[in-house]
Amino acid sequence: MTADEARRQREQLERYLAWVKEEGGQEGPTHLATWFKPHQQARLRWLKSHCAGTVAELGCNWGYALAYCGGHIGVDWNPRTIALARILNPSAEFVEADIRKLPFPDKHMDTVMACDCLEHLPWADIPGVVQELKRVARRRVLITMPNGDHDTEEANSMKHQFLLTGDRQRELRQMFKPGWIVNSQTSQHFFFLMAWPSWRARR
Repeated sequence: MTADEARRQREQLERYLAWVKEEGGQEGPTHLATWFKPHQQARLRWLKSHCAGTVAELGCNWGYALAYCGGHIGVDWNPRTIALARILNPSAEFVEADIRKLPFPDKHMDTVMACDCLEHLPWADIPGVVQELKRVARRRVLITMPNGDHDTEEANSMKHQFLLTGDRQRELRQMFKPGWIVNSQTSQHFFFLMAWPSWRARR
């Protein structure tokens, strides 16, 4: 970790502790205004354009991205946002669960999305989560995360436990190997990753 990254994470911790004191530790749904920012709209379009077949979203919050992508199952560990998602999108299934141990059988969904949620976990937990993504996805995995190399509002959120800098982006890509093909790109605001089993490339 560089000195600059450590400074930015200390600032995040200070904001986080102030938030815990003010809000009592109960995280509410993502604000509606967030989704109308141009870079957020671009992220949603990227997700929708790469979804195929049955779609599950991990860390779905109140289900906006899942609905936008025409998805089927949303997973989140916050009962308050899951309750709201069930009201707003009754045609989808919403499951209260920890994405580190998904309650689904192998190859349960065609596409599994982790949309700006992995950064809410400790970095040490990410390899295990990637294994769960690979286990449950039949055709592809889609991941979006704030680009930690830039000082944006998304990257510096008080609720994030690490910054996805270039080194960690490379580590994340490596977590899918061997056996999976990985395609990734970055914008100022986000890191985008799509991965699929290598056997699918031969079909």
